[in-house]
Amino acid sequence: DARAKFEANRDTSHFTPTMSVARTARVRLLYRRVIKTLFDYSSSRAVWGSFIQDARAKFEANRDVTDEAKIDKLIREGEEWLVNHKHPDSYNIPTNPGGSKYQRNVPPSIDIVEKLS
Repeated sequence: DARAKFEANRDTSHFTPTMSVARTARVRLLYRRVIKTLFDYSSSRAVWGSFIQDARAKFEANRDVTDEAKIDKLIREGEEWLVNHKHPDSYNIPTNPGGSKYQRNVPPSIDIVEKLS
């Protein structure tokens, strides 16, 4: 019974026969990576939410593309965007190795403070 409910509620409208499972996974991973990259540039969750809406609109605009060459080109462009927009101090979970728990916003050195005073 639970399996039947799951199958009935499962949305597969985004999956086209020409789009392979591997390509669908690449698009999904690209979307997640774009969202995580946008989080690095946002000052608050509200700002991040607007960034997500813009990114989602761009992905949705290309949802119905069925030409495999065009899909591959769009994925490559998205991956290039990620490379070009990688944040120099990306956010890591604070308690993970390399996390940003300490000194994410490092205070300026005394020399800089004295020059500006």
